Parts: sequence; structure tokens; C-alpha cells
Amino acid sequence: MAEPSPSNLEPVNDPLQNPPFIPIPGLSNFRDIGGYPVTPSLSVRKGILYRGPDLAPITSAGEQKLKELGIEVIFDLRSVPQIERAGGVKEVEGIKRVWCPVFEEGEYTAEKAGLRYSQYASEGTEVCSSILCSRFRFNKEEADNVAQGIVGAFLEILTHGAQPAFHTILSHLAQLQLKPCMIHCTTGNNRSGVFIFVLLSLLGAPVDTIADEYALSELGLRAGRDKVVERLLKNPKFKAVMGDGPEGVRRAQRMVGARRESMVALWESVQEKWGGVEEYVRGVVGLGEEEISALRDTMIEIDGGKVDGGN
Repeated sequence: MAEPSPSNLEPVNDPLQNPPFIPIPGLSNFRDIGGYPVTPSLSVRKGILYRGPDLAPITSAGEQKLKELGIEVIFDLRSVPQIERAGGVKEVEGIKRVWCPVFEEGEYTAEKAGLRYSQYASEGTEVCSSILCSRFRFNKEEADNVAQGIVGAFLEILTHGAQPAFHTILSHLAQLQLKPCMIHCTTGNNRSGVFIFVLLSLLGAPVDTIADEYALSELGLRAGRDKVVERLLKNPKFKAVMGDGPEGVRRAQRMVGARRESMVALWESVQEKWGGVEEYVRGVVGLGEEEISALRDTMIEIDGGKVDGGN
């Protein structure tokens, strides 16, 4: 009996070709953040908010796919140095780009950028906060955040991105006639992941669900991980802190990961620091009761349709 040829074998079930992932030619780690349950009868609305990476490598077919999804607005969370390293802004005709960087350009000095690399590549506390205050002129809150490793990096995103980025996007999502939109950073992993953490928490999704959603980036970035690692190793700010030998490679690979436990630890830190995500959104982001209620109205659905009154 003849051996089966590749042409008549059963196709491999590639999760990147199935929801919540959506294949976009040229892009990786692109997915719909809808469909997650917030109560037994309510879930996050599908087809309204997508997350993904920098658009620089998108193809013309990929641009057409974004339009087919109905995307009308793209929120760009990157800072100037990252945009410049990507070769500038990639505009998609017919889709509005809203630039709302999490970090100001001044946050990308060699010292601060290097220390953030340490955070993203860490497995825990690796830096003494007193040294950060004395040597790098961090204030105590910044130093404590940096000293907490990846969770500290997430807390910095929450602190720095509250007004310029998160308020802008959450206010947009609270619109009555909301159209599909997308958010992205560089790889669609950490800054995008922290925003989605805030949004899903505010909508009532349990922390385990949020952590699982974040961890999907581990799968979504798999195909392009080597290229990202190579780019990091060419970055002088990264090499100055992380090195460029085997240890540098290992740390770069960790930066491109998405550990589920990191998001669980962030949820615990937000509870301790602000009393919860809704308290953070009210006190730091600056959204009021009406805006939060409107956000829940537009972003939560039952039986395939929007519901009034949120959850």
C-alpha cells in the first residue's frame, strides 16, 4: 500500500488560523478580543476591537482584510523612537490612525530604556530600587515599579499610559455608534496586553480569562519570534544592558513571551495599589460613572446583540 503523500494528508489544525486569531497577510498576533464571558449570559462583543502588531510589514492583501473587517480607526501605542526604528508610520488608506503613545519620548533615554528591557526580560525582582533613585534619578514610585520586573513594567504602562492612551481609547469605545477599531504597539504584546487587561477587567471578565487571553500572544508571536529577537540584539540600548551572547538571546526570547502568571500578578498588584481596576480607571484614567456605563453598553452583548445597562 502506498504511503500517503502530503497532498492527501489531513490538514494540520493550526490555531493561528482559527478564532480568536484572524489571519492578516503580513501581520502576526492579530486577534479579536471579543467573545469572552463576563457572566453566564453576557460576553464581550465580537468584531468590534482587534489587537495586533505594528503595521509596517502588512501587505496590500492584509490592508484589504482590515477593511473587510470594517476597521475604521487604529490606535497606535508606540513612542517616537519605536516608530522611527520601524521606518516610520504605515498608513492604511481609508482607516484613521490615532497616535496615543503610552510613553513620552523622554522616557526612552538610554538608561530608562535599558532598565525597561531588564523588566521585560526578568523573572522577578532584579534591580535595587535605591540604586535606581540615586543613579538614574527615578522617583520612588518609578523605582519600585522597575524593581518588580515584568509586573513593574506593566504598572509603569498603567501609570504613564493612563491619560495619553487609555483615556483616549476607552472614551472612544464608549461611543454609542461604535465602529470596529484596532489597537497595536510593536509586537501587540505588552502595552496592548495591559490595555486589554484594563478593558476586560472593567467589563467583568474574570482574571483567569484575562490571563489566558494575554498568554495567546505566546502563540501569536511564535512565527516571528526569531526576527524580533534579532532586531533586539541589534539595538544598542538592549545590548548595553542584556548583552549579545547566549544570555542576551535568552533574555530577548523572554521579552517576546507572554507568561500567563505575569497578568495574574498584575491583577493582584492593581488590587493592592488602587483597590481594583475600576478604581484605577476612575482615579487615574479619569473616566466617570456615565462613561464606564456607556463603555459596558457598547462592549457587552447577549445572544449576539448589544444589551442596555452593561452587566
